[in-house]
Amino acid sequence: MSKSLAITPLPGIALAGVLFLALAACGGGTRTLEPGQKLKIMAANPALASLAMAIAGDSADVEMLPPADKTTHDYSPTVDDRRRLESAHLFLVNGLGLESYDAVAVARAARVTLVDCSRGLAEPFLIRAEAEEPGKPHDHGHGHSHGAHNPHLWLCTEGAIALARAIEAAFAATDKANAASYRARLGELETRLLALRDRYKPRIEALARREFVSNHDAFPYFAREFGLRQVGVIQRTPGTNPTLAERRALEDKLRKGGAAAIFLEPGYDDAASKAIAEASGLKLAVLDPFDSGKPGPRALEEVLERNLQTVLATLGE
Repeated sequence: MSKSLAITPLPGIALAGVLFLALAACGGGTRTLEPGQKLKIMAANPALASLAMAIAGDSADVEMLPPADKTTHDYSPTVDDRRRLESAHLFLVNGLGLESYDAVAVARAARVTLVDCSRGLAEPFLIRAEAEEPGKPHDHGHGHSHGAHNPHLWLCTEGAIALARAIEAAFAATDKANAASYRARLGELETRLLALRDRYKPRIEALARREFVSNHDAFPYFAREFGLRQVGVIQRTPGTNPTLAERRALEDKLRKGGAAAIFLEPGYDDAASKAIAEASGLKLAVLDPFDSGKPGPRALEEVLERNLQTVLATLGE
């Protein structure tokens, strides 16, 4: 069986339409929260786990399914991971084809309710995958394909808020006794994220140069929100360097002044990015996509602020 919960839009967020949360109860029923039992959450990546921890407070327990050193692009649940998932009530996934495994099948086997946190986001808010043809999947070469849209929603404040709303709605629907506290903590989280956006956006929009190249296509939502322009991607497939033709075309574009910096990402092969930066005379810096690492109630906010500080320090010099 399945059901959908409407999430009321909150003021101040530039999201088109109403978000919807899909709670998919698969084959044989899912685990229900018993009276007196504490809600247990499993999250598919550190960004979702961090948002969940911020909303849960002391009312629910949150864990991350993959180990902290695994990225979303190269992780598949092990037998031990699946056993851990069997103790959870909710399994939070990003959706939009980000997960490299069949999350529905994994949730069904563990008898856990699957929460697709990006389901229902309006088309105008979503950004098509880089170099994408309509209807064609975005193959990352790991035996799976991303969908038609870029899935890196958590790297802008508005996308993070959209994911957080879906998480809060799932918590409140499953654990009605603590619904008010989840809602209150969501409000506090939104306030902090919007304050972060408003603190940095005018400063970044005032930069004389705002064009950049990224190591892989993780930052289009971030760029759109803060008035930046991503003009190229070095690894269209994470972990796979560009072809000679792609590299020459990008270097030619950059020599003509097409960008001010190349942003590397921790955990990915950056040899090609460094070589292109040297050939083009561009600055190098690191932006964190937060697709691996340790989650925490403020961890995503800290990553976003570090990225914003890096942009100002690199493009503002």
